[in-house]
Amino acid sequence: MKKNKYRLILFGIICLLLISMNGLMIYSILELQNTVKKLDKSMGKTQIELESQISNLGDSFKKTLQEQNSYISSFEFIYGNLNAKTGKIGITVKVITKESQQNTRLFVTYEEAQGKSRTVATTRKSDNLFEAQLTIPYDKDYHIGVLIKENSITRQEYLDWIYNIGSQMQLQVTGAYLDGDYSYDKEDELSVSGTVHLDVYNPNDTNPIRGIEDNYIKEVNAYLYVDGMEQAVIPMEQDENTSGGNEYVCELDQKITFLEGQEFALAVEIEDNLGFHYKTYALQGSADPTGELNIDNYNYGYVEITP
Repeated sequence: MKKNKYRLILFGIICLLLISMNGLMIYSILELQNTVKKLDKSMGKTQIELESQISNLGDSFKKTLQEQNSYISSFEFIYGNLNAKTGKIGITVKVITKESQQNTRLFVTYEEAQGKSRTVATTRKSDNLFEAQLTIPYDKDYHIGVLIKENSITRQEYLDWIYNIGSQMQLQVTGAYLDGDYSYDKEDELSVSGTVHLDVYNPNDTNPIRGIEDNYIKEVNAYLYVDGMEQAVIPMEQDENTSGGNEYVCELDQKITFLEGQEFALAVEIEDNLGFHYKTYALQGSADPTGELNIDNYNYGYVEITP
């Protein structure tokens, strides 16, 4: 009986211990849940506060931006020389503001079409004139803008695009012919004198690059070859009768003599202010004893670019 009694007492003690341990575990779990809930609330509150702060910062920044195109009076892009080694071109950006204070600071921004943006500080040249120097690759598009900072106010304005200069740098020979008097004598010689006419124009004339179109072409020359030998170099001048001002003509003021069957070629070479040379053979053919020049090839089209 005593053994059974002790066994019952021991069993009861074990049960009490198990119950108390389960109670402690349940209490610990409940406390842990409460802690997690409090932590979640705290983190949620912190996140809400952080989002609110970011939103307030964004609203504050938006309030500092003024209406576009309200502060700039005029601007100008001036193109410099192209560095053939680096493939970059220097551009001076001139900005004239409508009004400015002594503490006005102006920055020029240039943003690629893909969204990559950079900022360059300007130099103040006078009360309202600011200048910045950019060095950019000539074969990319850039959106040029300004940031104007006065006291705590920041104004942002976009000026214009600088388009891919490489895509603009093509001249096209649209017409080329020899126009003059032809004569044939008993010595089997064909003489030509008169006008060499070449029409050359910039195919992007409808959307020229600002600051470049006025002084784009530096020099244009026509070359006359007979059997591969240079016979004459004829300077070409702008044709004032054209509306675009980009067509060039030249006159041959000397007599050139061909022998029957000799090959001739008329070429044009253009040098522009960016340091590029363009050259193409506009006409190729041969002389015959009928007093005519047989034109075998009218090579109209885009001129190859050679840096």
